[in-house]
Amino acid sequence: MSNSQQLPKPQEVGTAVKFLYATVGIGVMRSIMESSRHAEATSRGFVVAMTFSVFVFMCFIIFMIGKGKDWARIAFLVLFIVGVPMSIFPMIQSLTLDPMSGLLGLVQVVMQLIAIVLLFQGDSSAWFKAEQWKTEHAQQRNDRPRK
Repeated sequence: MSNSQQLPKPQEVGTAVKFLYATVGIGVMRSIMESSRHAEATSRGFVVAMTFSVFVFMCFIIFMIGKGKDWARIAFLVLFIVGVPMSIFPMIQSLTLDPMSGLLGLVQVVMQLIAIVLLFQGDSSAWFKAEQWKTEHAQQRNDRPRK
């Protein structure tokens, strides 16, 4: 694949990235809404530090997805698959104790699911593979001994 054959970033990837950043924003709102309930279980400083760490990590993964890193797309999918079953009970609890936060949580899950579908459609997958190919071949060119 030469430079003239580079694939432009599909609109689906751009939309997915926007959805994922929006879910981080929703997560910030939910964290604020539920902060008093979480602070009862542990120290407020711990809750803030963990929440901040998760948001920074998620923003990093989303940023890397936007840069065409296939590993980030797969990592997000794995985190989603592992996280959804573990979030069912807290989601039910959230819907009961704070219906607005619970509803926002459902919106987050739906938006993340839509983003995953967009990221794994044909055009998106082809773009991620092309970006991976470019990275691997650029690295091979850099690894060759210079004459």
